[in-house]
Amino acid sequence: MYPYHGVPTGSRIALTEYLLPLLKRHKYLIAGLSIYWPLLFIATHAPVQEIGRQSGMSDKTMHWLAYMGLVFFVWLAVSPYDKVNWRKAKVWVILAVIVWYGVMDEWLQSFVGREARVDDFLADMIGAVVGLGLLSILTFWPAALTVIAVFIFAISNLSRIDQLWDQPYLNIGFHFVAYSAFTLVWIQYLDRRLPVKISAAKWIISALLPPIVLLCAVKLISPVFEIPVWFFDCLTAIVGIILSTVVSRFVCKTMWLESD
Repeated sequence: MYPYHGVPTGSRIALTEYLLPLLKRHKYLIAGLSIYWPLLFIATHAPVQEIGRQSGMSDKTMHWLAYMGLVFFVWLAVSPYDKVNWRKAKVWVILAVIVWYGVMDEWLQSFVGREARVDDFLADMIGAVVGLGLLSILTFWPAALTVIAVFIFAISNLSRIDQLWDQPYLNIGFHFVAYSAFTLVWIQYLDRRLPVKISAAKWIISALLPPIVLLCAVKLISPVFEIPVWFFDCLTAIVGIILSTVVSRFVCKTMWLESD
């Protein structure tokens, strides 16, 4: 039904202000899924086993991380404002789609010189269930922050991308992009929780503190996994955090507050 049917003209303005943010978030999530899923398919079917081994990350860790990200995008592209409710049919339909894709994903790998493995499929399903579990507990913004933080921790401490292809710039680039993304998402969540009137200094401190705490926590844990802490990685992450904060505060703040 047309959304304005039977709605008085005065109320249509308010309804428009509600619908546009929903559509805006929905479009972003669908765009993210349309990029993430094809890239995942390419990554799982390209003959890159040697690169995977050089990265130092466990194959099973790659699988559950990848499918946690996939189910995150799939669920939110379908229900951008709803938590997962295990009593509703929708979550089981989505899980069935992910299971079917996981089976086909493993089967098709046998045609490109890779091995179809049951344990890889099980790791995929663990990632999918973990992702749905997070989305059943957390709302959109906390769930997004948690997923990004998990990816940052896993790639930073469970892999050696600094040694991949002997290209240190790959690791530096990861730190810039990952911590910038976390900061941008955190600021979106923050602006929905802070009072409307707040000093610039308090806002900036509130925006900078959690990403920097995450960076410190990840790097403090790195020696436990025998991962070296590189100065330029930390510096690049801090630059990404600061730039994201500045852009959000002085360039995109008004625009971003349009979305819920």
